[in-house]
This record gives sequence, C-alpha cells and structure tokens, in this order.
Amino acid sequence: MTATHAEAVRRYYDRNTAAFDRLGQGGASIHRAVWGPGVTTRAEAFHHVDELILAALPKGVPDPTVVDLGCGLGASLMYLAGRAPIRGEGLTISPRQAEGATRLLAGAGLAGRVRCREGNYLAVPGDLAAVADVTFSIEAFLHSPDAGGYFREAARTLRPGGRLLVCDDFLTPAAAAPGLAPRRARRLAEFRDGWRVGSLLSVEQVAAAAAEHGLVLEDDLDLTPHLELRRPRDRFIAALVAAGRPLPLRGEYWRMLSGGDALQWCLLNGLLNYRVLRFRTRS
Repeated sequence: MTATHAEAVRRYYDRNTAAFDRLGQGGASIHRAVWGPGVTTRAEAFHHVDELILAALPKGVPDPTVVDLGCGLGASLMYLAGRAPIRGEGLTISPRQAEGATRLLAGAGLAGRVRCREGNYLAVPGDLAAVADVTFSIEAFLHSPDAGGYFREAARTLRPGGRLLVCDDFLTPAAAAPGLAPRRARRLAEFRDGWRVGSLLSVEQVAAAAAEHGLVLEDDLDLTPHLELRRPRDRFIAALVAAGRPLPLRGEYWRMLSGGDALQWCLLNGLLNYRVLRFRTRS
C-alpha cells in the first residue's frame, strides 16, 4: 500500500478492532456471519467462508500451507488449523492485531503451526514466496489502493497449481455504470471513506486485474442473500448515523459506523454484492 493509505488502514484497525469485536458477531472473527446452504447455527455461519477455504485445499497434500493476506486476529487460520493439518501464515497491517493474534494462537496451542505477523500484503515477505497451496483474503482486498499489486503479491505466494480465494464486497453492474444517482453515489462514497476502501471494483475488473498476474477466475459465488442485514443493532446504527449526518462528526469511530451503515444500504439497494472469487494459477 502507499505509505499514506497504509497508515490510514493501520490506524483504522488499531483503533477499531475492539469495536468490531464488540459490535460484530462473535469470537476472534471480525468478519460477517453467512447463513449459507446447510448452515443451521450461528457458529457455523461465522465460519461458512472458512469452510469454503477448507474445501479448496488440495487433496493428497499431507500438510498444505495456507496464507491469509489480511489475517486480522487470525480467527480463520485458527479455525482451519483446528480442522486440517495445515501450516498457516498470516499478514495484517495492524500491529495491535498481530499482537492479539499471537496471543490467541499461543493460547490455542497452535503457535508451532500458525504464525500471524505485521506486514503489508503489497510487499509480501520473501519467505512467503511460492509456499502456499491456498492463499486467501476475507474482507481485506478492498483496502488495497492497488488491485494489480495485490494480485501480483498473492500470485507470488502460490505454488504451481495453487488457488487464491478473495471474499469481499464488489460493485454490481448497476453501481459500475455511469450516471449514478446522487444519493447512491453519496452512500458509496460514505462506504469508501468510512471503511478505508482502496479498491472497490466489479467482478469483471477484478478478474482482469488478476489475469495480468497469471490468475484465472474459476468460480464466483454470491453470498449476499445469506448475510444478516438490518438486524436491530443495524437499524439503531442507521438511525444514529442519520441523526448525526448534519453534525461535524469526523472521528475514527464515527466514520466506521457511518461506513458500515453505508455498506448495508449499498448491499440492500443492489450497489454491492458480497462474493467469494476463486482463482487458480494459469498452467
């Protein structure tokens, strides 16, 4: 990431991770619950995307290596390591998250197999080159100000035949078209600002950026219908944001609330989709 944008994202997570955990949906995960096919409990919903990553692990590889670019507190890697004999590597831009993840991994007895550290996924450490059977990012890609740079580095982590999974919010064709109505443009701008978005692209734009670095889109799964939207707390935040919009509120916490409310509005109004894209290295 550029120095300015990286610092903004680092500050965003250093200051807001505790709030994400408090306002979020449980455990060390700060990602969204997804009530996908076959999910019957909240615990399963927290880890539905993690199960998709498990399913992408190569068959017949005894100890596959998994790299999480934008690992947060390491919840996904911990879940994967509890269900498969993986070796895991995670990068987070936030030193506070890296410290928290290290404590959680030690407490879970996984420090020997899984490591999370501070780092910028636009400059992946050399020891992660060509080690991964699967690399993934959950709600982290959109922070990158350089989509091509993200795919360059993600591809660099992969072994031949490896796969990359990116779970995030993407522009729909309606949002990507010119002449967006002012209210819709304003809500997208509030999301970009509040969540420190660097790359808000359509699936087609993302696929083109990935292809330049030898990654072929092989699967595109829309999870939007399975999200929890407009929960009572979400309605309360929406009312709070609406009441505060005329006021000069600019703090990090306020921007996070405003961005989250705008995200929900954009999902509900067909401007964004929450999707999992799976790429493979080109033969």
